[in-house]
Formats: sequence, structure tokens, C-alpha cells
Amino acid sequence: MKKSKILILTFGALVANLLNAKVQNVELIADNVKRNGFLTIARGNVTVYSQDYFLTADRATYDEKNEIIELFGNVNAMRGDNETTRAEYIKIDLKNNTQEGKATFMMDKDAELWMQNDESCSDSEYYRVKGSVISSCNVNDPDWKIKFSSGKLNKESKFLHLFNPRFYIGDVPVFYLPYFGVPTDTTRRTGLLPPEGGYIGDEGVYYKQPIYFASYDSWDLQLDPQVRSRRGFGVYGTFRFADSPYSRGEIRGGVFDNFTRAQERLEYKNEKHHGYEIEYDRSKLAGYLIDGNFKENLWIDFTKLNDLEYYDLKSKGGVDEDDNALVTSKLNYYLTTDDHYFGLYGRYYIDTSKLNQDSVFQNRDTVQELPTAQYHKFIDDIFVPNLLYSVDLKARNFTRQEGVTARQYELDIPLSYSDRFLGDYLGLSVSERVYMTHIDWSDKYYYANGELEADKNTFYANQYTEFSAFTDLAKAYESFYHTMIWRADLRIPGWQKGEIDKRILKSHQYEYDEKNGNLRKSRLARLQDSLYWEDNFLGELADEYTHENIALGMTQYFYDENGRKFIRHSAKQSYDFDDEELGNFDHRFDIYFANGLNLGNRFTYSHKYDSFSKVQTYANYSNSDFSASISHAYTYDQFGDKNEKRYKKDNYTIANLSANLPGNNKIFGRWEYDLARSYSKMWRLGITHTRKCWNYSFVYQEDIEPKNTSNADYTKAKKEHGFYFFVNFYPFGGVGYDFSVDTEYGEAQ
Repeated sequence: MKKSKILILTFGALVANLLNAKVQNVELIADNVKRNGFLTIARGNVTVYSQDYFLTADRATYDEKNEIIELFGNVNAMRGDNETTRAEYIKIDLKNNTQEGKATFMMDKDAELWMQNDESCSDSEYYRVKGSVISSCNVNDPDWKIKFSSGKLNKESKFLHLFNPRFYIGDVPVFYLPYFGVPTDTTRRTGLLPPEGGYIGDEGVYYKQPIYFASYDSWDLQLDPQVRSRRGFGVYGTFRFADSPYSRGEIRGGVFDNFTRAQERLEYKNEKHHGYEIEYDRSKLAGYLIDGNFKENLWIDFTKLNDLEYYDLKSKGGVDEDDNALVTSKLNYYLTTDDHYFGLYGRYYIDTSKLNQDSVFQNRDTVQELPTAQYHKFIDDIFVPNLLYSVDLKARNFTRQEGVTARQYELDIPLSYSDRFLGDYLGLSVSERVYMTHIDWSDKYYYANGELEADKNTFYANQYTEFSAFTDLAKAYESFYHTMIWRADLRIPGWQKGEIDKRILKSHQYEYDEKNGNLRKSRLARLQDSLYWEDNFLGELADEYTHENIALGMTQYFYDENGRKFIRHSAKQSYDFDDEELGNFDHRFDIYFANGLNLGNRFTYSHKYDSFSKVQTYANYSNSDFSASISHAYTYDQFGDKNEKRYKKDNYTIANLSANLPGNNKIFGRWEYDLARSYSKMWRLGITHTRKCWNYSFVYQEDIEPKNTSNADYTKAKKEHGFYFFVNFYPFGGVGYDFSVDTEYGEAQ
């Protein structure tokens, strides 16, 4: 018993050093335990276990003098439910805190990763291996594996270094590196991130090497220097920070410098493409200064750039979602309680299409909303429970460097009463709404016919009464359940004071010529004749609020006996009594089949223009092995008067397909076609192979992107044809390869 106790204590040290754990109470069981001088020998079914660990071996010895323990034959070590180690031989030097092993096999079930080594050793700093194989696939016949001559794991930083790794698909070597390093945990650390490279037609060899700095927990910095051998070089960066427990932010920016020869060949407007972006989110600001039961949030999203190439050059493939000619910066702040709301907003716009024009004004005539302040009193009752009111007050400042500016103040007060009758079958409500707006113009403005408007102040107010009737009906049938909602709204304008003349079409269109004593086109109008008056100065003055009109609406649902919705149907029609014409007719119909097929259609029909202004139709189907969808969207916006009708038309269709194939394969595709301009905007076809331990995708794609050129009267586009290959090895990550060719084309306007 005494000999067994000595072995138990040393195994407590063994567990602490071998597995980096605290010393625990450990018990040893063996068929035979003997002591010969300083040497203790345990034979036959040697078992060691504690609260967290379980070890077995055929034989174990302990040299008490040199403090060395050795385990022989079928050595197994298990920690919890996830970690398993097997070896033929393990030697632990307790005095020098080192470990050696032969023919070891280790597996982390949680990470689904295993490693087999010819030799292994460990000290206080590193765990080292030689002649190793690592993979996350099946042990007997892995789909992929990495063989390496030697490797070491830093116990402090949890970083794994592999030397001379060879990447195998099955038994075929496909890739070699002299060195490969990867972290084994999620700790942020400074270092190089995976590079990005390739070849881009007119731009040559492309290479980007991200560098990551993570010196502090509260911030990190990523720099992305890149070079395009036939175009130029640049660097982008992202600074992320958290300056309090209630906030976070990002500052992004970059610059790319075109070579002089590339600038002439590629015909870009700007030699340098640069910009910066700021995002900041904070949920506690006034909360530091005042106490109270309220919620608040500050959101800043600011962008400054000189053209859209700033976005496209971030990476090889560009950033499609940012390719919008109008770049919007936003500032939002709100402070709210259960009864009151205060908001402060700002909008700053950069019209990149104007930046590429040879106009001295560039973006100076774009209207900015800086700032807008809003107070809102949430709906509350007054005198009686069903008598409700709310208050909304806004102050807007519309500014720009060239052109008319204005300050607008709006007050909106609705008051309503509603009740149910006829056993709750019929609901009736009546409401009064008062709307007022006051506009201070910064300068004189002129009508399109040249008539001068001298009054710099505009006041407008109106009041209307709205009567509403509504009912909710439901009935159960033998095989389905039906619900229906009907609603009728009659809006009657009351008193009205002041007027905002909608004849104003252009700001600063005319100026007084003192020499000739008449009006002439202003300098701005001469240089940029298409500058139209912005409608956002006019506020909520639509005909539906200023004309007597009625709107009828219906929505109904059908459910099967299991409560599954299988039909949704709604329609709405209005009539304007003042203009004696029907308003837009809105209609929606959706049907949902039990087998996964969904069909739907929504449209808006304009009686005024005798045409559909919006049509959306879709069909999609999905099950565990197959999914497909096709949608069509058509918009035809018409505006202006009879003498100057204008319109904006979009007509496109999008189709998606995905199907599982035998052998863990999946085929997928997408097609986007612009029917208005008769061209395919993008199409993609690819295949993905997915296994538990790895996956790869092979994709062919064609898409068209706009390009900013030095000629404002020339529209140029870039059509890219590309092959893309992506492979991911779990849990190490993956690599991608693509080859693309660009074709440019355009036409004079």
C-alpha cells in the first residue's frame, strides 16, 4: 500500500504537468505494484483517474530519485468528453518539467481535429512534434491531411507552427509551403492575415497583404497594402475601437495612386482614388449626465470620397453593394421615454455622378439635410380612453453651397376617437389632423417662366377630417379557416391657409441682368441646365391630404385545418373627389402550397397615366434537396405636368437555382437580366462539394459594372468574366483562386 501511495502522488504531478491542470487527487489501480530501491513498477491494466482525467497503460514505472515516470504500451489519456491521446510510450521528467513520447495520436473531439506523430516532446514553453500528420477527416482514409516534418505549439500563446507542410487531397500532394502558422484558439494577436492575389486583365498582377495589429483589448488596426502591377498601388486601413462598455466604432479609409501611364490608358477621371468612412454606435450619452428611465442611441455613418473607385479598389472583386452613385452619410440620435421622443438627424449626400462632370460646382449644388430636429409625443388618451392624440414637431435645415437653401418647420397634430359597435363586428373612428409648415428661403427664387417671387417666407397650414369604418370577420369551414378585414377611410379637407406654389421647378434659374434690364439664365443654369428643384422642400403636401378622397381596402387570409396559411389577398383603391379621378390601385395575392411552392404577385396600377407603375411577381420552391426561385420587377414612375412629362423605368428579372447532387455535391446558379436595357447584368453557375471536414466551390461568373471615366459625356462599363475556386479545410480555413478577364465598352450620350 505504501508503494501505491507514492505512485498516486507522482501521478498528481504528472497530470498537472502533462495536461497543464491544477494538482488533483488521483487514484491508481494496477494488477501488480512492486518497488525495487528507488524504482516503483506497476504492471497489468494500469489505470489512473481523477475528476477530469482518465489514463491507462500496460505498464508504468517511477524513478523516485530522478523523478521520472514512464508509461509503456497502449497508453491512453482522456480529458473530459473531448480530448483523447494515445501513444506507445510516454516519459515525463517531473524535475525538469519535460515530456517525451513515441507514436502518439491525439484527438480533440470538440474541434474534430486529430494529429499523429512519430515523436513528441514537451517543456514549459513548447510542445514539439516530428514526422506528423494532422486532419479533421476520417482517421482511416482522410479526404485531406497535412504532413509536416516538425511542428511546435506555444503553450503560452496557443499558436501552432508547422514546418515544411505538404497539403494532400487523399494521397495526392497538391500544395507545399516552407512554413505555415495558425492559432489554436480565438485570442486576438498581431500578425499577418491571409493574403489576396490574382491577375486582373488591364491591371496586371494583383497582390494584397493584410497586416493586423492587436496590441490592446479596446482597439485593433488592420492595414491592407496592395499593388496592381499595370495600374498602381495603394493602402486601405480599418481602425476598430470600443471607447466605453456602451459604444463601438470603426474608422476606415484608403488611397490608391494610378501610374501615369495607366491613367492615360484606362481613362480614369482621377489619378488618385481616396476616401474615408466613420461608423460610431453609442447607447449611453446623456445617461452620464442625467438620471431617468429613458432609452437613447447615437449612430454616425459618415463617408467622404472622390469617386466610386474608392469602393471598387478595396478588394479584387470590388464591393458591389456600395456601387451607388448617391453616397449618403447619416447622423441619428434619439432620446425617448414611454411618453416622449426627441430625435436629431443629419443627412449629407455626395452625388458621385456630379464629381465626374467638368463643372466648377461639382457636388456644391446637392441639397444637404443638416440638421433635422424632431419632437414627438406618443399616442395618449385625453379625457376619455378612446379619445387619442399625438404631437409631431420637426425643424429642418436644407443647405448647399450653390443654390437656394431653406429652413422648414412642421407641426402635425392628429386627434382621433374610435369605438366598436354591433357586438364588435363594426368599428368606427373619426379623426382630426392639423398640419402646418413654415419655410424661410435663403434667397429670391424664380418660376420657370422667369417670373420673380420676392417673398422669402412661405406659410402653409391645412386641416382635414377623416372618417373610418372597419370590421374583422372570421369563420371556420370544414377544411379551412377564413379571416377578412374591410376598411373604408373618407378624408375631407377643412380650412387651408397659405400656399406653396408647385410651379417652382428650378432654383437660381434666372438672375437680373442690370446692363440689359431683363432676366437671363444664371451662371449655374448656364453651366448645369438640368438642375431641378428638390421636392423635399415641400413636406407632406400630397393630394391625399389636401383633396377630398376616399380609400377602400380589404385583406383576407385562408388557413388549412393545421393552421397553415395558404392564401393571402389584399386590395386597396382610392378616389379623389376634387380631381374626379381614381387614385392608384394596389393589389397583392400570395398562395403558399404545402409542398414548398410559393407564388405571388403585387402590382400598383395608375389610373392617371393608364399604366402599371409597379409590378412584382415571384415564384419559389424549396425542399431539402432542391430550391429554385424566379422574380420579375417592373417600375414605371411618371412625374411632371402635361407640358414636361418625365419618367424613370426599371424592368428586370432574377432567377436562382440550387440542387443537391449525389456524392455530397450541390449545383447552384443565379441570373440577373435587365429587360429595359436588354442585357444580362450578371449570371453565375457553380458547384460545391461539402464534406464534414472540408468543402470546395467552383464558380463561373459574368457581370457588368459601371466605370467612372474622365469624359462626362461618355458612359463606360466593365464586363468581367471570371472563374473562381474556393476550398476550405476545417478548422484551418481555406484559400481561393480566381482568373478573370475584363472587357470595356461604352457609348456616347
